[in-house]
Amino acid sequence: MVKGFSRLEEVLDDLILDIPSTKTQFQTMVSKAISKGFFDSLFFRPSTRAVIDDVLAPLNLEEMNRRLNPDSSGNAKDKIMKLLEEYESGGVVSEACQSIRELEMPFFNHKVVKKALVMAMEKKNDRMLDLLHECFSEGLITINQMTKGFTRMKDSLNDLALDIPKANEKFSLYLDHALKKSWLLPSFDSSVTNV
Repeated sequence: MVKGFSRLEEVLDDLILDIPSTKTQFQTMVSKAISKGFFDSLFFRPSTRAVIDDVLAPLNLEEMNRRLNPDSSGNAKDKIMKLLEEYESGGVVSEACQSIRELEMPFFNHKVVKKALVMAMEKKNDRMLDLLHECFSEGLITINQMTKGFTRMKDSLNDLALDIPKANEKFSLYLDHALKKSWLLPSFDSSVTNV
């Protein structure tokens, strides 16, 4: 995907001579590809990145998705919770992975990670780790999404600790597990390990 967009980017100046709207069309395609989680704007030349950043500046990925798919963000959290609850109550890993895939919102997978970790803590059931492992093994949840999920989990630990005894301790165990399974890079924010 990156290679194809990069090659198109290299010939944009030539294409503009024949198709004046090329740059606008390219920006639209890039915005959609970024919103679908295919890559981020860092893959492009600085000049193109600046143009893309101007287009995307006021938007984060979730907001972009909201604009491209108006119904998606409102239902995403509900759908994620429902599929995790179904899995937790005796569902099959492969079916849960398929449900995540069918959401067609890979940029929301960090929410799957965070919600799965919270449920594991609340229910005292590490089955959720099996689901995360399978999703990671299949490439359904990337290191970036894992990192974002674990970071958001860490950021909410103080609130979670009010309802879940030993939340910090459990998070540390999950973090160690994630590092051993290579879900996160070994250089994962060192401040996170000081929970």
